[in-house]
Amino acid sequence: MGKQQHRPTQLPLDELATAYVRAGETLFLAVHDDIAARVRLAHPEAAYLEVSVHEPGAVELHGIWSVREPESDISHVLYNPHDDADGSWRDGPLDVDELVQDLGRILPHSFLQHWGVIQPHPVLEHRNRRRWVVLPPADRAATVAEVVRRHVPGAESLVCRFEVDHGRIAVGFEQLALSGGGTVGVPCPHCSPESEDSPWPHDVFHELAHLLGQLYALPHLRARHLTLCVDVESHHEGQLWQLVFPYRESALTEATRT
Repeated sequence: MGKQQHRPTQLPLDELATAYVRAGETLFLAVHDDIAARVRLAHPEAAYLEVSVHEPGAVELHGIWSVREPESDISHVLYNPHDDADGSWRDGPLDVDELVQDLGRILPHSFLQHWGVIQPHPVLEHRNRRRWVVLPPADRAATVAEVVRRHVPGAESLVCRFEVDHGRIAVGFEQLALSGGGTVGVPCPHCSPESEDSPWPHDVFHELAHLLGQLYALPHLRARHLTLCVDVESHHEGQLWQLVFPYRESALTEATRT
């Protein structure tokens, strides 16, 4: 009887595929964060990059845009490469050639699509050719807290879970802890999509899931902001994690007075 043939690794292939996808998500998110940091050195108000992706690795930058104004939902262009024919940006803090090269490394792949980083162009006539690249907030944990507290002002922490779904990280929600010791359950949007007990509208689930998934996927942010939670029971599988929200400015001010 001949010797049994072994693969170089005994890990099941589906586990290897999952590890590959998660490593890709981590790497591409990290490059995306680095791009955002460089852009904001030159344009602190930057929130979006307007790009088009041609053949694999070929990306064209059409503009750097500001945050949208709350009342009008309008962004302002901060940099337009087509108005910079003399290449004056070469003397500034942002190397646009390097920026476009790095965008070409990450945008043709699907890793960033999962986190809502790549969005359709807001102008319908450009939607078939151009994309809107969303730059991450400077502090994702603070942004999650801000979003949650719009709907539950007394929230102090969020308990959630992270599962692998088709090789990618999926985010689930369990409960909110409130100031004073109370809790608010968060119905699962998949198990109870029509629940009227949800603390926020359905679209907020997606906004929070994108931010929380990024916190979990980037190891340095996971270690800084998320802690394993062992004292909360769940009807779902998967390890629970807790995100403790930063103190609000009003709470800090009140504490200093007392």
